[in-house]
Amino acid sequence: MAETKSLERLKAMRSLLKSEMEKTKTSSLVLEKTGSKLEEINTKLLSLEADVKVDRWRSSPFFDHIRYTIAPVSAALRVFATVQELERDLMSCNEVLGYVSDVKCLGEALKLLTSSCVLALNWLEETTKFLSENGMPEDHPCGLRFRTSIKLLKELQMTEARAYRRGGSLHTALESLETELEMILEEEEVLSEYNLRDMKAIIKRLDAHTMLTNCVHVYIKNRTRVIQKRFEIDYLKKTITEADIEGYIGQWRLDMEIAVKEIYEFESNLCYEVYKDFGEEEHVPLRCFGAIASNTGMLQLLRFGSRISKCRKSPPKLLKLLECFSTMDNVRTEFNRLFRGEQCLEIRRETRELVSNLVKGVCEIFWELPCQVELQRPNCPPLDGGVPKLVSVATEYCNKLLGDKNKPVLSKILEIDLGWKNEKYQEEVLIGHMYNILREIALNLDAWSSSNKETALSYIFMMNNHSHFCGLRETPLGLMMGESWLNAHEKYRDYYAALYVKESWGKLLSLLNNKAQTMKRALQAFAKGFDEIYRKQSHWVVEDEKVRWRICEAMVRMVVPRYKSYLQSYIMFLVEEGDHKSHGKDLKYTPKGLEMKLKAMFKSKEGAEYSHFDGNMD
Repeated sequence: MAETKSLERLKAMRSLLKSEMEKTKTSSLVLEKTGSKLEEINTKLLSLEADVKVDRWRSSPFFDHIRYTIAPVSAALRVFATVQELERDLMSCNEVLGYVSDVKCLGEALKLLTSSCVLALNWLEETTKFLSENGMPEDHPCGLRFRTSIKLLKELQMTEARAYRRGGSLHTALESLETELEMILEEEEVLSEYNLRDMKAIIKRLDAHTMLTNCVHVYIKNRTRVIQKRFEIDYLKKTITEADIEGYIGQWRLDMEIAVKEIYEFESNLCYEVYKDFGEEEHVPLRCFGAIASNTGMLQLLRFGSRISKCRKSPPKLLKLLECFSTMDNVRTEFNRLFRGEQCLEIRRETRELVSNLVKGVCEIFWELPCQVELQRPNCPPLDGGVPKLVSVATEYCNKLLGDKNKPVLSKILEIDLGWKNEKYQEEVLIGHMYNILREIALNLDAWSSSNKETALSYIFMMNNHSHFCGLRETPLGLMMGESWLNAHEKYRDYYAALYVKESWGKLLSLLNNKAQTMKRALQAFAKGFDEIYRKQSHWVVEDEKVRWRICEAMVRMVVPRYKSYLQSYIMFLVEEGDHKSHGKDLKYTPKGLEMKLKAMFKSKEGAEYSHFDGNMD
């Protein structure tokens, strides 16, 4: 398939050459006259050569001089015939390497023709001068022919110069080679073995005719156009607000990876394969690649990344900036290898600015995280005693920062930032800052717990939050803090659970006394107190289902046996009093009913609490 395309291109190139040369013959009167003169040269010089061989010249005293002069003239004519034959060959060539070879031969033949004409002219002029000085009359036929031949050879000497002019055979052939080069450069399989072979042959021939600069220009123009078509990035052409720019971060990261590792890697390889044998070492390939890279969207892609790095700073933005830095770090090796040379200075400058902005942005947000947590302290705790969204979001946020994906990137950024300040990075820097975040969370929890007017609710609140920290076991944050930290939270969880049970239900059980005359009223007061507690705490939650089950079991163990025992005492009292009619009428709750209600408490509900710590994990 590729060879068929190549053959078609060659046929088109041959047609172009024919048409250009035909156009030249019909449109240029000067060259037409010159062509006639060249035919005249051929005819007259051949006639001169024939005349010299006639016997009547052999007896002439000038015979030897004339005979020696004819040899270089004949040589020039033979070279001219070769030039004409090569020009005809160019019009019938169907193969790139053959065409390049014919162009080379034509160029060499034209140079030889010029030098042959110079030699022949020297002989003719010297011979004419000698003959004139030695008595040959001015009107001697041989002298006249020599002088005419001198004029015609001077015209023939200009054949090479005319071939290089616009419309000349060699100029047209070289233009055809440029056209062929352009078509190869736009092929998908441009780096194939046969295309590389043809391109190198074409460029070598153009370079031999001092056309390398123009060849490089053609190369840059065509490869730039190919990449621009292949690598169109719509969002780089749009006007995007800061609010919308985050939606393009994922696409930007993908485009950066594709640009460096695929598109520009390919272009660099192509430049070096095509131009590695031309010019000074690496100069031409670097120049070509740099010009292509600077005009195909790389600068715009880097500047878009800088826009991302300069947007409003917030905790979620930190994760996005880490992703952007990770992308730049992933392409760093290829980037440094590809974008060298003077033409890539602007790309390197934009890259340094982007990386610097990413490092500064990450560090600015990271060091401010404890302050961001502290700023939430004036807020009210959840009314249901649940875990504030700040706590769940902040701990999840820390887990993300400490995860396998982000921690190495964050550590590298902190190392760079501290290095700029001539400080040494150690992992304790990162760990210590995580401690600071957790310390601020703990201070917030203490403040929020103290703000609760309901002591029992305060205990539920603290129990839930310590339970949340217990749930961090096997997470990056939990592993960093260690078993002793997790075990301490377990103890505090159980401690606050016990305080809650005692605070809420201990006072209620104190209503149940053994005085017979107040048993009825005690049961009524107990039922009323239970209803009040149940109503008040019905919207409270215990978010961990296992903890909820344990605390409900603890309430059942504390309340139901005591209630059941007191109830049995009351029933026995009624039996002794013989009050069978009122037996059971004063009972609102059976022990079983009480147990079921207690076990139904603290069911988790969807909360509406929010946090101004803008750390959603989208």
